[in-house]
Amino acid sequence: MTTPLPDGLVDYLIARDTQRADAVTQFLGRLTNREHTLMREAAVMGYVQGRRHPRDGNQPKDSATLRLVIDACLTFADLYPAVAAVSEQTTTSTLEYFLQTQQPDGQWGESSSYETDPGRIAARLERRRAQHPQWEHRIAWRTTTVTTGPIPRIVPPTPAPAAG
Repeated sequence: MTTPLPDGLVDYLIARDTQRADAVTQFLGRLTNREHTLMREAAVMGYVQGRRHPRDGNQPKDSATLRLVIDACLTFADLYPAVAAVSEQTTTSTLEYFLQTQQPDGQWGESSSYETDPGRIAARLERRRAQHPQWEHRIAWRTTTVTTGPIPRIVPPTPAPAAG
């Protein structure tokens, strides 16, 4: 015979279930369709791999599981096109430097164009300091990453299941 849970605990558990479901919905809402599809495909294949794993066997480490999931998704590329499309993508990153000048309110604002040569931006900083010695100047940087590739078949986000 089982003892029923106290009403307060049941109410708490139901509220926590709702909070977790809302957090998942918010997380998924922040993803692009591409990110959502990649996550969906990897999660589905992770689930499939887990179901295939013998119950009495040792569970592989996270890195091994990740490799198994990616291998399985690539093997069945027609079922997991977003994962398969990653191999056809090209990603480039550009590191750029620019000057910032401290404003009267203490915030730093951009005060130059972007430059990929650190020597040139350092020379520009010295000139700026000579021109305006009463202001604070510094070098800042940014990285721009561009990924290009064919558009995979993207599965639109799935609406959250109804609570209940």
